[in-house]
Amino acid sequence: MKYLTYSGNDIIAPDLPDGSDIFFAPPPIRGIPKRDVPEAVRRAFEGPLAMPPLRECVSASSKVLIAFDDNCQPFPPTTRPDIRQQAIETLLDMLYACGVKRDNITLLCAVALHRKMKRHELARMVGPKIMCDFYPERLANFDAEDRDNIADLGTTDAGEPVQVDRRVIDCDLVIYVDSVQIPLNGGHKSVAVGLGTYDSIAPHHNPLMTRDCPHVMQPRGSNMHAGIERISRVILSKARIMVMEAAMNNATYPPHLAWLGKPDDRCNAVEKLLKRATPLSMRITPEPVRKAILRSVKGAYDPVAIHAGAIDEVHSRTLDVMTRQMSVEAPRQYDAMVFGLPDLSPYAVDARINPVLVVSDVLGYVFNWFYDRPLVKKGGVVVILNPVFEVFHPEYHVAYRRFYDEVLTQTTDPFEMRQGFQESFARDPGLIECYRSRFAHHGFHPFTVWNWATYAFSFLSDVIIVGPPDDRAARRLGVSWAPSLERALGAAREKTVGGGDSFRVAALTIPPFFYCASRT
Repeated sequence: MKYLTYSGNDIIAPDLPDGSDIFFAPPPIRGIPKRDVPEAVRRAFEGPLAMPPLRECVSASSKVLIAFDDNCQPFPPTTRPDIRQQAIETLLDMLYACGVKRDNITLLCAVALHRKMKRHELARMVGPKIMCDFYPERLANFDAEDRDNIADLGTTDAGEPVQVDRRVIDCDLVIYVDSVQIPLNGGHKSVAVGLGTYDSIAPHHNPLMTRDCPHVMQPRGSNMHAGIERISRVILSKARIMVMEAAMNNATYPPHLAWLGKPDDRCNAVEKLLKRATPLSMRITPEPVRKAILRSVKGAYDPVAIHAGAIDEVHSRTLDVMTRQMSVEAPRQYDAMVFGLPDLSPYAVDARINPVLVVSDVLGYVFNWFYDRPLVKKGGVVVILNPVFEVFHPEYHVAYRRFYDEVLTQTTDPFEMRQGFQESFARDPGLIECYRSRFAHHGFHPFTVWNWATYAFSFLSDVIIVGPPDDRAARRLGVSWAPSLERALGAAREKTVGGGDSFRVAALTIPPFFYCASRT
């Protein structure tokens, strides 16, 4: 059976064994049209959950901090105007109507340890009016290494350091504007991580949190999210925080490309023809052209629900929407999972995905996109389809390049990395300067994404990459390589069922994103 999927910037249709199951995301839930978003935002702040209305939370003398996520989400990027532009413009009008002065309002992009957003990226997200009124004096990227502007709030009951941008503590009200695409994001993670430092992020973004518990992609049952919540509770004891979460649907593709993420039984005759013809047409298209075509696609996401108020009550509503939009039932667990990874990562916006992200995005993200139990059996195999180009963005991925050359040549074990390399990367003056002034991810960042794969590495018997011409990158990454999907699945069969006929394969068609719920 044919499996239409990505491999970097290519779209391919390899053969799967008969009896394989191919999983697709549910159709997008009907969202709030862009023209109606401002009114939905206004209603959310007029009637917030478990908090007084916005007008009762501020006065003419109030200092307000508006924080918002960076362009890691939603991804791929959405059409304009971005939901954050619409929300912040509406929110500013409401604050002005309450008498709050513009000079008492600060806008802060909560990049955490991600790379800072460039001016044109901020402009695309928040729009020209906000840029004109606030940038650069009162609109900036958070800087986790600006020690003069970091507040140290002590520790949690578990001894975790609590550090946050000082403006969170000094203002009268923090409003965090968040568009939530997967259950990983939003909730207590927003302020505690988005405006946190290496010292406060390292305790929960570490392999101990994921070694025995895979739930990094959702707060329920997650050691990592429990640590984040402990830090958030300390911050909440010192600051007044109101969040606004827009729970997004999964309309990754505009209507004319929606067939890329649909099964045949949801496609019309023209869409079925396109599915058959695209792999051949992509094969004869030069790589730079394929890249340009796929990068031009903008998501058609709409918010399904918009709520404002206290973190717990708002995020509970968001998670309910995420479950309805993303849950796909699987009849069983499988011996092998096949996934075609596009040249797409939340940590490679405006860049090609690098080899470290190929492994971490599949084993940290996609493998963990499940409810209750993994889609793959204990001792199963994951097959990744991607060319794994050994390229690193010269600005954004400076730390990743060093991680690939200096750390992975010594070990692929997350615990050994933490013991032998993490501190030197996180404290390195050159990497700190690249983070602060040159739009690079923090020196700790490649460790965080590798840590998220800790459970998968111990749970699986093998990870096999198909796509590169040889095994060079696979050996560096500590995984296996095969020249074709057929050979990869043959190896997986031997590892899981000893070559027997009971071998079952699941293949994922992502994007759009979804979480699997296995019955057995």
